[in-house]
Amino acid sequence: MHLLEFQERFATEMACDEYLFAQRWPDGFVCPHCGGRDYSEVISKARRHAEDRMPLLQCKACTRQTSVTAGTLFHKTKTDLRKWFLAVYLVANDKRGVAATTIARNIGVSYPTAWSMLNKIRQAMADRNARYQLGGLVQIDDAFFGGESHGEGKRGRGSDQDPVIVAVEVERHKPKHIMLAMVPDLTRQTVSAVLSERLQSSCVWETDGSTTYAACAKELEPASHIVTKSGTPEAHETFEWIDKIISLAKAFINGTYHGRMEYRQSYLEEFVYRFNRRHFGHRLVERLLFTCANTKPVNI
Repeated sequence: MHLLEFQERFATEMACDEYLFAQRWPDGFVCPHCGGRDYSEVISKARRHAEDRMPLLQCKACTRQTSVTAGTLFHKTKTDLRKWFLAVYLVANDKRGVAATTIARNIGVSYPTAWSMLNKIRQAMADRNARYQLGGLVQIDDAFFGGESHGEGKRGRGSDQDPVIVAVEVERHKPKHIMLAMVPDLTRQTVSAVLSERLQSSCVWETDGSTTYAACAKELEPASHIVTKSGTPEAHETFEWIDKIISLAKAFINGTYHGRMEYRQSYLEEFVYRFNRRHFGHRLVERLLFTCANTKPVNI
């Protein structure tokens, strides 16, 4: 969806409300409280901008009232939905990542508001990422982000950098989906907990011979565990996509976000969300809007 088309489609608050209704309840209204399907519309004069919004929906079974934004990422927002939707558009259409200053300037909100909106959108991405498990052939390794990585500083394990588990689902020698998880350490217990949650039990692991991954494979029992020692001549070619993903992720964080450490997992989730949908083109806008409409409220 091009910008002009997007602006025409979501030119009013009512249009945004109607879109959210269709995304949340494609088969008709379902009460979030009791599951009832019959409802009546209630116009509340005390509601902010009530004349420009869809009425409240009152369930006929339990009489609970709800709005199209209740229970979504936009729950109790004081920012116009038109601005929210435009922020989503800007995020979806800049593969380098968009800064809060850019959002603030383009949609006409303060920097703190733009910062909060961006972090909520990233949390929606993270929630969507967590719903999927990698399957098939999955290459697994780890990398280190941030901290001292040049001069006399240590590198890799033992440095002050943050360890990140990297997993790439490979299909026909190309990456299909990826997962990046920042962890406090690379002990068997920590790594095993992440891999058990994010990988299908039936997948095939391919690692570089790390004793940690060997121990995890013994515990989790994947369908198979292929080991290609990192020191062998074919290792670079075997783990080509692991190396590329790590390089791209670091460039993404160090570029737009200047390597900030406090919210690094959030930035990694944004990178993963984008990469796993890299072939969506302009359809990514609607996918991200759908993701936001089906994400529970986030406190930032």
